[in-house]
Amino acid sequence: MIGFILCSMSLAVLVQNHNDFLKLLATPVALGIGLTIMAASLLAGYLKKVPTVIWHDGFATSCLLVWYAYWEPQFSSDAPMFFFFPLYYALFTSIVTLTLINKSEYFDLESIVHLRYLEKNTRFNIGVLVGFVLVSLLVTRHYTLYPIAMTLFIIRHTMIACLEIIDS
Repeated sequence: MIGFILCSMSLAVLVQNHNDFLKLLATPVALGIGLTIMAASLLAGYLKKVPTVIWHDGFATSCLLVWYAYWEPQFSSDAPMFFFFPLYYALFTSIVTLTLINKSEYFDLESIVHLRYLEKNTRFNIGVLVGFVLVSLLVTRHYTLYPIAMTLFIIRHTMIACLEIIDS
């Protein structure tokens, strides 16, 4: 999810520096573009037209754009969440990518068995998590719900990506 990491870092830097480009990201046009990319990513993933990693990246990146465009008018643009949440996403996604996804081909048999068990028996499949992320985008009153949903999405993405690398 390199696109998501780069977009998260870019948003954090733009917010920290109070860049004028942020005004464009908070417009209805940006919201529409984010929703279009989100729908296209979900459709491509559902129809299995693109690899899982690609549609997950497109979905997560478009959610970030929709989140900022939808939430910024309702909060102060100086709200710390617009800096810290994207920074957290970039750091967390980078860590799991470097430590788990990129090293998954070196997992031992016992770890693979446990990972398959977790993947099969988790209560949240990817469809439920996508729905949770979408609902959390709409609920602005509970501003920590979206980061929790994205964290669960990133964890689930990590499990799927590791298993795809192991199976290939």
